[in-house]
Amino acid sequence: MQEDLFPLQGSPKPPPSAPVNPPRGLKAALRLDIWETPFRKVMLALFFFHLTHYLPAPLFPLYNVNVLRLNDDNIGAGTALYYLAVLLGSFQFRRIVNRYGNKKVSGWGAAGMAVYPFLLALSHNVWQFYGISFLGGFLFAMINGAYVNYMLENIPTDDRPSHLAWYTVILNVAILASSLAGPALADLVGLANALIVIAALRVLAGIAILKWG
Repeated sequence: MQEDLFPLQGSPKPPPSAPVNPPRGLKAALRLDIWETPFRKVMLALFFFHLTHYLPAPLFPLYNVNVLRLNDDNIGAGTALYYLAVLLGSFQFRRIVNRYGNKKVSGWGAAGMAVYPFLLALSHNVWQFYGISFLGGFLFAMINGAYVNYMLENIPTDDRPSHLAWYTVILNVAILASSLAGPALADLVGLANALIVIAALRVLAGIAILKWG
């Protein structure tokens, strides 16, 4: 029969409904929602850490040359001792992190980095500079390995690119701000006093990671 050859057409399908979620706006494109998650505290703590880490970078060469009167050979030897200590400290990193965890090693490492600018501000000769360089390298080996793992522990595994993008932003803002603030602080209170102030700020950065990060 004709009905068998040409079955009745069903009622026309309704047009697809509008998507439940509205179009992505600027806030969604920038992933500002990340700042409403617990990761915000981690980013702020790491921002403070990076700020205090890079704050004395413009001051170290000035202090080494103008105050300690170090020459190129002295500075080169101190740099070699620093990175030798970083290498040796890296061998102990796994054992220390397995015992204390990445967050504690990050916090205590950030606070421990205060030793370098503080002792440098009190040093008077090249041998003290060498000893401080070696000690500073070992402490840096701890924080350099731990803070990345500490950060990754607080990032959802399915959304790492956006979180890491925001981390990169705060890292570069910290570097820029410290490059400007370090010399300004030295002009205000003097080189040695500026290093002591920065040492105190590094201790606070470590406390911020341990308590609020």
